[in-house]
Order: sequence, then structure tokens, then C-alpha cells
Amino acid sequence: MRTVIIDDNEPTRKKIKTLLSLYTPEIDIIGEADGVETGFKCINNTKPELVLLDIEMGDGTGFDLLNLYKNPEFVVVFITAHDGYAIRAFQSSAIGYILKPIDSSNLIDTINKAKEQSTLLNNELTIQTLLKNTKSNKKLEKLILSDAENFYLIDISDVIRCESESNYTRFHLVDNQRILIAKTMKSYEEILEANGFFRVHRSHLINLNYFTRLDKKDGGTIFLKDGSDVPLATRRKNLLIEALSKL
Repeated sequence: MRTVIIDDNEPTRKKIKTLLSLYTPEIDIIGEADGVETGFKCINNTKPELVLLDIEMGDGTGFDLLNLYKNPEFVVVFITAHDGYAIRAFQSSAIGYILKPIDSSNLIDTINKAKEQSTLLNNELTIQTLLKNTKSNKKLEKLILSDAENFYLIDISDVIRCESESNYTRFHLVDNQRILIAKTMKSYEEILEANGFFRVHRSHLINLNYFTRLDKKDGGTIFLKDGSDVPLATRRKNLLIEALSKL
């Protein structure tokens, strides 16, 4: 897989190259760059299939570089330090990311997933979703979901609630659509809680904007605008009231 590394830290680039040569010999490093301008030239000159892209560089960000491409014909994996918002943006957009300091298992796992990226259409959609989310003043707008048959781009504001079903999560949307995803609800909890959602029970995460009332009988039942109801864990009651007061 033809690959370019764009990072303004030379030791980081060197470590990535070393690890990739050891564990993924099918990855062919065809170019390197240390910034937005040099990265743009490198991509155009080498036509890579995969770009490993740092976020913060001396002359701009990885997002600045991606914005130069209307229809990128490469898969992108970000290289990032611990930044909660950026990571939520990657997760909501189904974009791969490698955390600094570089860890071999995280790197190889992420690269292997990137190699399995299904289609350029899906790749284009994930990148455009990421760019939209990173322009949203720290509030994510879109979420990408995929099951065995479909690839969904949904507005986070259209999600009424999520329901845990063992290792699956069922999304309930405003149009009565239900989407079952083969990931645990915890995989989405951080993303959604940063966007007005609240875990009311170990199996239920609700969008507070659809809350209508709380029936205090029998431990507590929450009613939502779509007519559905979910149980409230007793220990979450005061936290729910506090969250609602901040809306």
C-alpha cells in the first residue's frame, strides 16, 4: 500500500517507518513531508493510497491540508497527541488515528483497519464528515454508522436515544428509523455525552433535547418526545436533574 507520512517531528516519522517495516512489510513508504505545504506537494507528486497525517504542524494543521482536496483519493490516518475533542471527531467520523507517543500495537491495529477501508466513496464521506465536525466549534454534528449492509451518515441531533443490547447498540432516530450497530454503547458514550446526551441507565443513553418528563414512581421512568420511555437508575437521578438544568 503506497504510503506517505506527514509529520513535522522527524523522530516520529523515523519511528513510524521502523515499526511499519518490521510489522507491515506490505506498506510501502513512498514519501515524507514536514508540513502542510510540503505535504500537499508530496501527495500530488506520489499519489499515495494511504496518508499518515499529523494534526499540529508548523505551518498549519492536518485539517488545513485535507481541506485542499475536494475528493481525496487516499485513506487518511491521523497522528495525534491526547486531545479529547479531536479524538471524538475521529470516532464520530470513523477516521483512524494513532496516538502519540507512538505505540506499536496501536499503530499496527490502526493501519490494518485502514487497509480494510471498503470503498473510496466511504473514505470520501468519512473525511468530509470529519472536516464538517472540526468546523463546528467543538460540537460535533455528524455521526457515521455502519452495519453489515449499509453505511449511514446521520445528524447527531436526530438521535433520540441509544439502547444497549449486549455487544450491540440500537440507535433510535426521529424518523422512527432504528439502526443496530455491532459496537457497545460505551464506544459512543463519550462522543454523544459531549453533544447533549446523558446515560440514564446502564442500558440507555438519551438525547436530553427530547426529554419531556420524569415519572418518579417505581424508581423512575423517563418519557421522551417520540412517545418512548426508558428506566432511570436511582443513582443517576440527581445527575440527570443537574444535566437538565444546564440546557
